[in-house]
This record gives sequence, C-alpha cells and structure tokens, in this order.
Amino acid sequence: MSKIESQPIPALSTPALDVGSSQPNPRLGLNRSDSFFENDEISNLLKRGLFYAGAGVPIHFQGTAGRGKTSLALEIARRLGRKVSVIAGNDWLGSDDLIGRQVGQSTTSVVDKYVQRVRRSETQQRYDWQSSVLADAMQNGHTLVYDEFTRSSAKANGILLSVLEEGVLLSTNPLAETDCIYAHPNFRVILTSNPSDYAGLNATPDALMDRMVTFRLTRYSTQTESGIVAARTGLDPNVSRKIVQLVHDLFGGPSDEGECSMRAAIMIAQIAAMRLRATSLSDALLSQIAADVLNGRGAKLSTGKIATYLSQQNRTQQEVAR
Repeated sequence: MSKIESQPIPALSTPALDVGSSQPNPRLGLNRSDSFFENDEISNLLKRGLFYAGAGVPIHFQGTAGRGKTSLALEIARRLGRKVSVIAGNDWLGSDDLIGRQVGQSTTSVVDKYVQRVRRSETQQRYDWQSSVLADAMQNGHTLVYDEFTRSSAKANGILLSVLEEGVLLSTNPLAETDCIYAHPNFRVILTSNPSDYAGLNATPDALMDRMVTFRLTRYSTQTESGIVAARTGLDPNVSRKIVQLVHDLFGGPSDEGECSMRAAIMIAQIAAMRLRATSLSDALLSQIAADVLNGRGAKLSTGKIATYLSQQNRTQQEVAR
C-alpha cells in the first residue's frame, strides 16, 4: 500500500486592514436571531418538553458534552413565554445561594434635642437580606433554567426537593424575610446535566431524580446536525453536511466512546465560514482545519487522510449527480 503524503496547505492570506476599519465578525452566524435550528427530530423533543413543562412537571436534559442540552432548555423556556432566570451549577454553590443570605445591615440613629436639657437617642438596626435567583423566580413566576445542576453539591441541591414536589422553598435562617416561599402558578423548572461519570460532577439523590422527567440525549442524525451547524455558523448547508459527515466518518461512530461533540463540527464550520466570506475554501485547507480541530480532541488524522476522504466524497457526489 502506498503511503499517503500530506498535501501542502495554501497560506491564509487576508487583505490588509486599515486601523479603525471594521473587521469581519467571527460570530456573525452565532449571533443571528434565527440560529436555533428545528426539524422533525428537534420539534419532537420541544413538543414533549413543552407539554410536560405546561403540566408543571420539571424537565431534565441529560447527555454528553455538545448535545445541545442548554440550547433546548433555553428554547423551551423562551416558548413558555415568561421571563427566564438562569443558574449555572458549580461546586462552590451552597444552600444560601439557592435560598438567600444576609448581605449586611443598616443602622439608623435619631437624636432628639427638642428640650435643651433632655437628650433622647434612638437607634434602629435592620439586617439586609438578598433574595436568591431561585426565590425570585418562584415568587414572580419565571422559568428557571438550572444548567449543569449536578456540578453543585448534593447538599445544596437538596433544597430543590420541596421546590420540585410541593412548590415550596423552605428557609431555616432566622434573618430570612419569610420561613417559606410558595411558587407562583407560572413557575417552571428546566434542568440540564452531563452523565454521572464526568469529572467534576456530584452524585444526584434518587429522590431528586424521581421528581423530574429526564430526556437522555444521544447523537442526532447527520441531517439534524448539519442543519444545526449551518444555522449556528451561517455556512452553506451543503458544506455543513460535508463537515458533519467528515467528523462522523473519521472520528468514531455513534457507539464509539471516543466520539467528539457537535462543537467540533461547529468550530470547523465557523472557521470555514470566515474563510468563505473573504475568498474560496479548498479541500486542502478544509483538511488542515479539520485535522487541527479533531486531533486536539484525541483523533490521529493526517491532512492527507482527510484530503483523500474529501476527494472520495466529491467523486461520489459527482457520480450521484449523473
């Protein structure tokens, strides 16, 4: 078998820009208002999520990195039509962050000298209480998105047991404004998390998982991923499909534990889209971009191997077109 040599990559030449001139926005596609892609596969998840959330049941999206968990949660929250509050799970997050805490105290003094020889003073001390995002969302009927909630400790998340079941937030802090907060009828909760074997995660009590509907997200179809990549980056759908297929075929199948997330395809597409706004994109350059992105995620791909794959794909498309 002949050895495949890496092909030379053309230099990334860009036109010189004057100081103060507007430079291309690398997130042009990412900032578009229509960047959320929806087809039958995504629509099915959204409809089920909205149906359960409408019934007042907490919903939970669980899956490996880059599966679109947060995007789905935020889209459902948006479609519920209420203000959205967000909490990002973290190991330092404590129960006070979910209930509220004392943040200081105010002192007021009044000195009365109405009668010259009589001095009367009165001092009042008041503790300042800062309500939590959770408490505010419950009181005002917001939709709460608790992102990566398993990164918080089980002790902190234990506060959610009564919140998810009875819609009541309990506090034992004597300085709290009230002992309990009852949820507004419109209050809803959407959670996301990674699988339990991920680093930096904490065990989730069964009693907490028993209070929500969990959607376990796996890899989307190639068609769906291509649409997501095109919507997120503004890249041509055909080029997006080529990139997604490349990642699927050269970096593990759906059952491969070493598969990379959809972010790899989005990153390749984002770089490609930037290039295409200025000039053309050759297969040789696309091969180099893909190799740099995928090899940083554990792949062992040469630019020559990727270029050969793209060449074969081009021949296949030409034969189909005939």
